[in-house]
Amino acid sequence: GYRDYFKGWSETINENLGRNIILYETIVRNQKKWELTYENAITKEVPVQLISSIEDVLDDLDSLHKTITQQNNNYLSLESSINDQITIIDLVTKELIALKNSEVYDLFNLRHPPIWKASFATTKTTAVKAGVESLGENLSNIWELIITGENQIYIYILFIILITIGFLYLKKSFIKYGYKEDNKDLLNARAMVVEQPIWSIIYLSLFVAFLFFKNTPILFDDIIILFVLVCAIPIVQPFIYQKFRNVPYFIVLVFILDTLKTYLWFSSPQYRIYLLIEALTVAGILLHFTYPYIKTRKLPLNKFGYLLVTLTPVIYFLILVSILSNILGYSNLADISLILGTQSSVLTLIFYALLMVADGIGIGFINDHFNNKASFDKTKKITLELKTLQVIRVLAFGFWFFYFLKMVDLFQPLSDMVTDTITEPFQVGSITFTFGAILSFIGILATAFLITSFVSFLLDGNEVKFNFIKLPKGIPAAVSLVIRYFILAFGFVLALSVLGIDLSKFNLMAGALGLGIGFGLQTIVSNFISGIILVFERPILPGDRVEVNNLMGTVNKIGVRSSQITTFDGAEVVVPNNNLISNDLINWTHTDNIKRIEIMVGTSYDSDPNTVLKVLTEIANENGQVLKTPPPKAYFNEFGESALIFRLLFWVYFDNGLSCKSDISVAIYDRFSELGIEIPFPQRVLHIPQTSQKNSFEIVSTPNPAPVVTNQDPAKDRNTKADTDEPPKEDEDSPSKEGRDKSSNW
Repeated sequence: GYRDYFKGWSETINENLGRNIILYETIVRNQKKWELTYENAITKEVPVQLISSIEDVLDDLDSLHKTITQQNNNYLSLESSINDQITIIDLVTKELIALKNSEVYDLFNLRHPPIWKASFATTKTTAVKAGVESLGENLSNIWELIITGENQIYIYILFIILITIGFLYLKKSFIKYGYKEDNKDLLNARAMVVEQPIWSIIYLSLFVAFLFFKNTPILFDDIIILFVLVCAIPIVQPFIYQKFRNVPYFIVLVFILDTLKTYLWFSSPQYRIYLLIEALTVAGILLHFTYPYIKTRKLPLNKFGYLLVTLTPVIYFLILVSILSNILGYSNLADISLILGTQSSVLTLIFYALLMVADGIGIGFINDHFNNKASFDKTKKITLELKTLQVIRVLAFGFWFFYFLKMVDLFQPLSDMVTDTITEPFQVGSITFTFGAILSFIGILATAFLITSFVSFLLDGNEVKFNFIKLPKGIPAAVSLVIRYFILAFGFVLALSVLGIDLSKFNLMAGALGLGIGFGLQTIVSNFISGIILVFERPILPGDRVEVNNLMGTVNKIGVRSSQITTFDGAEVVVPNNNLISNDLINWTHTDNIKRIEIMVGTSYDSDPNTVLKVLTEIANENGQVLKTPPPKAYFNEFGESALIFRLLFWVYFDNGLSCKSDISVAIYDRFSELGIEIPFPQRVLHIPQTSQKNSFEIVSTPNPAPVVTNQDPAKDRNTKADTDEPPKEDEDSPSKEGRDKSSNW
């Protein structure tokens, strides 16, 4: 901690030195200018008052020059002293590490005699004095932290305010939109935000305080951890099986017992007795909650609870090792075994509560994001929520494992071993690389991809709404595209630089790529540029209903090279972006989502046109899907061959067009039937020439004479003669008039 403080002061001194050097150079330049001005003034015999003023300026500059020089010397002297202190701290740290790695602290070192041979004589004065000094120094350091860390405290308070606002917003979103899911984990995540927002806010604020404030006194850290454990109890209790509801209280008790060893100074035998009492206490708590063990394993627990119950024998084994090694004198082994058995439970409670709070935040954020849209795919939402829970659990376990390694003093050795492995250089030909550079390359690319995915999740979609900002339709997609391309490009360049690759070596490749674009890749580049034009010009947007090249459907995605359109038959069509730019494109929902529907209907010549127009308008107005503005209109269109043709026009939302047209057409038919308005249909009269045989008809297959089909109006046909100039004579060999009439009707 002191080393970090000194380094911070050293950085501050360097910043001040840098500013002083710039100021020093400026003063030196000004001194030269004013000296030349003074010489010119003397040469030209200017008034004495002006020369006196110039001399005053030179004196001020000289004084400032000396002051800055003195400050720089003081800074350099102070920096030298700080570097000396850092060197001393490094030496002390090395001595402590060497002592910790010495044989005295070896796990299997017989550090003390067996407990029955130990002497319990105490040195009260030394122990009490050391304990008082320890607590007094910690309290003093905490007060100093509060006074000197004023800026940090303000930032921390601002962070707490943001956490509170975020939780209350997510709770309001859950209540407003509702949340009906069958998955128990998702419902538990919702319960964290809706039912326990206060405890979640306090817990998260304390947990962040533990991470935010660095180099704090150990008493401050222990108090924060104690409060975190207390706040974790109401968070995790609702999700614990009934039999184990009181386990968190005992975990807090175990933490207090373990922490008191830092502030209560004991003699060696007293310390061993204290460890023995603590180990027996933990064993009794375990026995109380897990006896009988076979029955306990058969309880209907969730996966995490079953895992903890399964690991209970491991805790029993560690406690047994601690008790036996303590009695025999292997104090180091007794201490580390007890720490593994107790502090692992403390870490588990802390990170389990953190997991539940993080689940609530993640699910609440996703729920609010999707419900702010006009429409969304519920299956996609649930899939994303379940994946988010998995990622949060992996991260929570990673943090738990990290602090577990630090707790048992294994993190630094493992870190050093891994660092030595990945930094060892390997050479293949003229290329030198390390596994660390390769892992950094992969990590940077993966991070860039994750960031772009998150940006796409935030900004892409039909609608993006925040309480403090409302972006026009299509703008989020354009912003998302620019940000994602920039992040990917920057990440790729950064990843290559981490590998130590000289980017100037790609000049030849860039030339070859340009040549390839000129010959074979112009179509790809054309589609790429067309995609950028589509994003920024926004003639179409995701969710629009478009028609291009006799293809009609909904735009799903505008990609780099092509766009995806889903037809109304369910087919997903990939259309190159260049086709959308160069061809005629019809966008039915670009500026609005309404469409005009036209219905053509014919009535007989006996009907009243005014009545028909009135009926058509009434039917359109009675339909709930028809928009009132603009109002429906009915027009008389033309005199048809067999009917009076009317035209009904009305506006509906695009999605309702087909169903509304069907409903109104059926309503027209029903209303016309009620009012007796006839809807005629075209009729055709077929004239068949007669044969020489008596009382028979025959269709002759020869070209002449051929049947004659007329498209005349039936009303006119009734008053028209036959196609021949003279009607056929009625003789005994010809069909009767009645027969002709029937044949005509047929």
